[in-house]
Amino acid sequence: MKIRHAKDDETLNVKEIWNYCFDDGENFVEYYFKDKYKKHNTVVVEDEGEIVSSLQLNQYKLNLSNQIYNTSYIVGVSSLPQVRGRGYMKNIMKFTLKELYKRNQLVSILMPIDYRLYRKYGYEHCYDQIEYNLDIEELKNYKINGKLYKANKSNLSELVDISKVFLNGINGNVDRDERYYQGLFEEINSENGHIYIHENDGSQGYIIYFLDGDTMFVRELYYKNIDSLKSILKFIYNHNTQCKKVKISAPVNDKIKFILENPRTCEIKVKPFMMGRIINLKAYLESIKVKSNIEDSINISVKDNFIEQNNGVFKIILKNNRLSINRVNETYNVKFDINTITQLSFSYIDIEEAVMLNDVKLSKKETSLLNSIFKKKNNYINEYI
Repeated sequence: MKIRHAKDDETLNVKEIWNYCFDDGENFVEYYFKDKYKKHNTVVVEDEGEIVSSLQLNQYKLNLSNQIYNTSYIVGVSSLPQVRGRGYMKNIMKFTLKELYKRNQLVSILMPIDYRLYRKYGYEHCYDQIEYNLDIEELKNYKINGKLYKANKSNLSELVDISKVFLNGINGNVDRDERYYQGLFEEINSENGHIYIHENDGSQGYIIYFLDGDTMFVRELYYKNIDSLKSILKFIYNHNTQCKKVKISAPVNDKIKFILENPRTCEIKVKPFMMGRIINLKAYLESIKVKSNIEDSINISVKDNFIEQNNGVFKIILKNNRLSINRVNETYNVKFDINTITQLSFSYIDIEEAVMLNDVKLSKKETSLLNSIFKKKNNYINEYI
């Protein structure tokens, strides 16, 4: 068994594994391997001269706590059936985590098919979404102010503007610029999706959706104000001769639930969406900007079974709103595994929740220090590849 990066002439091999393991349409697969696939971001397992496992490290810029991080989004983790159960996944993940550390990437994300598969590698649940499931008739009483029109690549700046307003105050999302939306157009087109913009004295919102039988799936509904949201909901209703049901994915702090006429007739649920992982603990914590008058230190023991540099006791010193982190041979005040450290660092949980979930104790002084470093936020991300 040999684990390495893919070569120029191995794209077809990786594509064949993808097609065997994932039920994606032909158009989407062609788009992916034309526009997203990069051999230098592909890790493969070679066994007796055959490529039998692979994964991709798709590159994004992630906005965590108002800092931008170059991030690998792990996708396409797959193996041919003849090698499953032989530990290849463990080895390819070990290789990948070391590779990300060598690349000086501080964090990584991953959308799991099964959380149990990836928790052992230090990835942990960091993102939720709200999913609305409604009868389309629930939306009939809204009205459109202004107009909606089909977006094209001449509308990139409008889409960027809407997203910046909508995502203001949201943590953990991908930094979206015109280049991002240009790629998103290709992705949505490959799956026969649609993008429409709501305009009323300027662009006010947009919707990305797919028609699947009698159901409309709304992947994104971004808006600058409630008037735009209501206008887009009426636009959805205008598909009532085509669709009977609507499924809408949204951030956990979305406002749709506040304006539904009868929420009791709608299914509204929180849906786990994405996992994260700290790759370089020291560098990540030292990159954080802390707003606090506290100047103090604490020793935290961290357990990381796959990245040795994250394993041990770390002295965390807060001074002048900056952190300095040093590995020390000292006793510790509290012990967390890398999974909990990840959830704290991604601002998915606060220190009180970390203490409760891990059944540990902290003094008021220690709790105050860690509360100034790790603050819970509204996390949202909506990337599929």
